[in-house]
Amino acid sequence: MKIDPHANYPTRECPGCAVEVPANENRCPICGYEFPARGPLHRNLIWIVALLLILFLLPLLLSLR
Repeated sequence: MKIDPHANYPTRECPGCAVEVPANENRCPICGYEFPARGPLHRNLIWIVALLLILFLLPLLLSLR
């Protein structure tokens, strides 16, 4: 498999040395900064917030009917 070096892959900036690091890397190759792992709560935060909004807004919308 050939990798195109000119392709635009997602990156993130290292807070330790401001170097662009590939988004799938967990450690900066320059300074060794370890990016914090995203836990299940962080990954599902959008769904949790959406569910809470529905639970709080649904009774309000039904009472206005």
